[in-house]
Amino acid sequence: MHLSSIRRLAVAPCVLALSACSIQPTLSDRKDIIEKGITEQSPLVTPTKSASAMREGLACMDRMLAAEQVPSTLVAVKSIPDPSGLFSTGTKEMVITALSRMSRTSQAFRVVDYEVDALKQDTVQTMTSLLLNNGQIELRKPQIYVSGAISFGDKTVVSKRSSLGVSTANTDTGYSWDLLGTVVGLDLHLGDMNSRTLYPGLDSANELVVATGGRSVEIGGRATGLPKHIYRLGVQYEVAADVNQGAGAAVRLLVDLATIELVGKWAKVPYWECIDYEQNHPEFKRQMRTWFDEQGPADRINLAQRVLRAEGAWNGPIDGNDSTALRNALALYQASLDLTPVGTVNFETYMGLLRLYAGMSADDKIASSYSPQSDELKPRPHGLPDNEPTSDALTLSLLGHKELASQLPIGTSVVLRVAPARTGFLYCYYQDAAQVVTQVYPNPQQQAVVAQGRIGLMVPDVSQANSFLIETARPGVEQVYCAQTVKPLTGRVPVALTQAQLAPIEGVTSIEAVQQQIAAQTGVIAQSQLRWEVEGPVAAVATPPAAARSGKKP
Repeated sequence: MHLSSIRRLAVAPCVLALSACSIQPTLSDRKDIIEKGITEQSPLVTPTKSASAMREGLACMDRMLAAEQVPSTLVAVKSIPDPSGLFSTGTKEMVITALSRMSRTSQAFRVVDYEVDALKQDTVQTMTSLLLNNGQIELRKPQIYVSGAISFGDKTVVSKRSSLGVSTANTDTGYSWDLLGTVVGLDLHLGDMNSRTLYPGLDSANELVVATGGRSVEIGGRATGLPKHIYRLGVQYEVAADVNQGAGAAVRLLVDLATIELVGKWAKVPYWECIDYEQNHPEFKRQMRTWFDEQGPADRINLAQRVLRAEGAWNGPIDGNDSTALRNALALYQASLDLTPVGTVNFETYMGLLRLYAGMSADDKIASSYSPQSDELKPRPHGLPDNEPTSDALTLSLLGHKELASQLPIGTSVVLRVAPARTGFLYCYYQDAAQVVTQVYPNPQQQAVVAQGRIGLMVPDVSQANSFLIETARPGVEQVYCAQTVKPLTGRVPVALTQAQLAPIEGVTSIEAVQQQIAAQTGVIAQSQLRWEVEGPVAAVATPPAAARSGKKP
């Protein structure tokens, strides 16, 4: 017995050793684990643009400011504190983003990015201090500034709870429901930088309720009829659903609304026309999500094809089939709407596609002209002003001239505002009164040939210190022609039309000849032309073409 016991004890370590060896991962197993970890750490969804339901309102304000020829203004934004400490949001950056979105076409505001914080010395701030001391940088003084704060955050201002329970000898059932509301308030003001005084009446104070809530069902059961010496058996089951509205999204909505109100009061424009509450309705996005989930991939692609065709961005078949050409067209369309250019119909894109065709009715019901079974798309009636550009629009105007006069005096500085509705390649040509044609965009100071949809630009960019000048030099008719194409013109038109050297184009005596060359190419998105007449005596000394001269702006 003793020997047998020793033998059994001797076998046990071997069994343990074998078990340890069997669970030790091999090199291949470890590699698989690491590779799987790299995959699993990736996000589950694609990124989307961070924007509130006031996105269209900001774009509407941008077009309104452009139509009113509001001059470009330098603005500074102070830190927007949160004394309550409930909302960890970059409110100042949200204000800057809202101002930027209202200036894409109009160029109404340029934010002066300068703030001294001795405790948080970042790279830009440190470099700014060094360059200022060496006289290598020139900071421009803002004309106005925005100040404010998240004025209050009251927790559980609204609180509702309810519960119900039923108990029997064998079962326990319970139901509970609760809703909590936190109120957040935002106050913003506009001030004059020269006097550090706040403008009376140029303020905004709004508040919003951020809700959190949940509901749960509990079910429990007990086994009965068992002998007393056997422990009773019990089962419990709980189902819960919690909803927490994002505080960040709430603050952004308040910021966008407040910025629209501030800018509208300051510029004296009817800003209230740009506040479209239809798509801000609480049930709107939920209903749109339901539609999105109910439709299959083919239906979503069919919708994209139909909307893109209506917008002039797709000339392929409407068959619900995915293709490389469709993805490229979708990506270009998404970039034009400032959506994430993924080339697929995600929920963000789905909302963008239906933005003109769906809204809320007066009785709080979703209203839409869209149907997968119908080939007809009718824009929805809405309260926004009719300033939405068409998909093939390319707006040209002279900065500082709300109503372009038929005649401009000699010596007038010409600054062109170009506002494309879609993303594409942009080319602009200027013809002076002497019939000299010069390419003014792209140019050595503005070399980017791609123009972002719904983002305006100035030609020349007079905000740059090394900007060239365009001045009326002699009497006669002058004009500007701009064209936007899907593909670059390089290699498809004469080389002289794409050199972009601010020099007269040899062999071209009229802007109509340039127009004919470009219009003959495929993939022309939009074209636009602007004419004016220069009046005054003939200059005593001949001067070279204005567009070809370069120098610092006065």
